[in-house]
Amino acid sequence: MTSVPDGFKLRRPDEDDLPGLQRLIDTYESWLCGEPRTSEDDIAAEANDPEADVADNWWLIEGAEGAREDGRGATEASRRASGETDTPAAFASLYWPSTCEGRGLVCVHPDHNDEELTPLLTELLEGRARELARSAPADRAPALVVWCDDADPGLGGSLVARGYRRVREGFTMRIDLRDGLQSPSWPPSLTIREARFGIDDRALWQADEDAFSEHFLFHPQSFEVWRGWLFGHADLDPNLWVVAWDGDEVAGQCIAFPRGGAGLVDNLMVRKRWRGRGLGLALLLEVLGRLHERGYDDVFLGVDAENATGAVHVYERAGMRVWRRGGAYRLDLESS
Repeated sequence: MTSVPDGFKLRRPDEDDLPGLQRLIDTYESWLCGEPRTSEDDIAAEANDPEADVADNWWLIEGAEGAREDGRGATEASRRASGETDTPAAFASLYWPSTCEGRGLVCVHPDHNDEELTPLLTELLEGRARELARSAPADRAPALVVWCDDADPGLGGSLVARGYRRVREGFTMRIDLRDGLQSPSWPPSLTIREARFGIDDRALWQADEDAFSEHFLFHPQSFEVWRGWLFGHADLDPNLWVVAWDGDEVAGQCIAFPRGGAGLVDNLMVRKRWRGRGLGLALLLEVLGRLHERGYDDVFLGVDAENATGAVHVYERAGMRVWRRGGAYRLDLESS
């Protein structure tokens, strides 16, 4: 087992650590893309997920004074000058769904040496995932999947060296709405309105489960977990949750959130029976227009580059372009 480097402390995070963890992943996101950004990960919402198991599946590493400058970013002195003295050095989390395909996150602050901290966090993730894999049903193929942005070759190289395979490509796409907006063209016979909280919740959850059932790494979510993720988001705005109805059935929906000074399109889906009519593009354009009205002209989203429903093409038709690339790295685990 890789030991904790001198001057660092490994422990479990608690509720009081959540703001610092959010600053960490925002700082990491900014380092990856070379500009100030707020990550699409909402740590508080993730911690509120009853299936997240923060007590057993999250790890925090606190840094020491005088961290070395190693080419990844600024020095510890500059971090203190910016008022980030309580930002953790590193963080990892494991999410273990019923499919037994675990999702791992590894995040190291740019001020710290990822050659020391990344292997430690990766070992912790793998060790816990192997524990959980031993209880996997016989019809499951337990695995650990870690997403890595191509701008972090250190993490990607470390994963490959440990036996992970890059199994999926992903894009972060972006648009500047100051360059112009398209108007949505709606398919006939549909009713378009905002989500009505407390009224539409179960219909929206069932539509979401149905639409994404064929997607990469899909796993069923209970209504309570699904609702907790969305309604636990601090920036949830019903005006940015647009739903297309065909009678009393949800045909599609699109949800966006403000993230820092930018807009995040977090969920765009069209159910199979209503695909091929331009509904996905119309929903996206409607939400982009609403973000523009609120002053969020820099809009981004993440997408599976091999999406079976052709989502990348839809986003390109709206004027979005690939901004960043990354991959999903998979490590197969033995269940016994």
